[in-house]
Amino acid sequence: MQPPRSVRHANNFQALRWIAACSVILAHAYGLRDFQGIYTHFTGLDLGWTAVVMFFTISGYLINASAHRRPAPEFWQARFLRIFPGLIVCTTVTAVVVAAFSTLSFSAYFTNHQTLRYIFGSGTLLATEYSLPGAFQGNVVKYANGSLWTLRYEVASYFTLFVVNVVSHRAGINAAGAIIACGFACAIGYALPTVLEHPILVQASNFLTLFIPFSIGAWFQASKRSAPNFLAVLVTLVLAVALAHSSVDTIFAAASISFLTLWMAFRANGALRKLDALPDYSYGIYIYAYPIQQMTIVLLPGWAPLAQAIVSFLVTLLPASLSWHFIEKPAMALKSVRLFPAVRKTAQ
Repeated sequence: MQPPRSVRHANNFQALRWIAACSVILAHAYGLRDFQGIYTHFTGLDLGWTAVVMFFTISGYLINASAHRRPAPEFWQARFLRIFPGLIVCTTVTAVVVAAFSTLSFSAYFTNHQTLRYIFGSGTLLATEYSLPGAFQGNVVKYANGSLWTLRYEVASYFTLFVVNVVSHRAGINAAGAIIACGFACAIGYALPTVLEHPILVQASNFLTLFIPFSIGAWFQASKRSAPNFLAVLVTLVLAVALAHSSVDTIFAAASISFLTLWMAFRANGALRKLDALPDYSYGIYIYAYPIQQMTIVLLPGWAPLAQAIVSFLVTLLPASLSWHFIEKPAMALKSVRLFPAVRKTAQ
């Protein structure tokens, strides 16, 4: 194992988030037109899902570090500021712009319950809505922003990891062991045969699947191991290929992607280091790209998926950069502001 190093300045996490965000755009360029991409053809995996696993692995590593640096109120303040300011602006802006692509009149569109649910429900994750009334009716997929589905599981993973850390600390249990035990429990729960017709069961399955890479990232941070060695990565990849058509294929695919992600995160690589130096537009790219791709399909019908992906990426850079510089980064600066000051004991 490599020796532990500074979380921010000795890794390629930011570069890998850029790669994951761009991979989601490429995946949707094919998926939104019901085409199969080259990656899916050769691996049997969805490229967008692979990118999400990368995101959750990185998040698990960084969030666990944050949980140990900050008291509980400051931890949740930081998490709120990272996700929700950018998200609520995104859902509001998206709803306004997509109105031009709806079959409804402006008045009917903005007074529709679905529009309000999209803005406020999705913006707060209290009631996620993926569609806007009358929008994209000529497209193969009618969603306005299908990428938002992962955010509720991200927050659920934060909460689960927080609880595991609190319980392990109070019980005197090794935190790394408790984290990986929770990850194994999720893997076992996912592997159990279930009938996934009920929405609650589908959501439970999604969470179990995504918490596995999240727990792997958190375990490596908690155990003070920067990354798996190449042999461990190779073993997980071989197992994933060998079990590709079994009932546990998703579990081993997620584990192999997580190990590969962490291995790449701590490799000395010039190209990744240069990409890592860029501003962190990955969140903005992730939440804005889907509606922009839907609009691109309407405005540029017949374009090849790759060309559509390039155009969408270039257009998405504008709102993503504005979101980072004027919303996300200023909001994150407020993490140092104590909204919950420590209670001082009065001298007796």
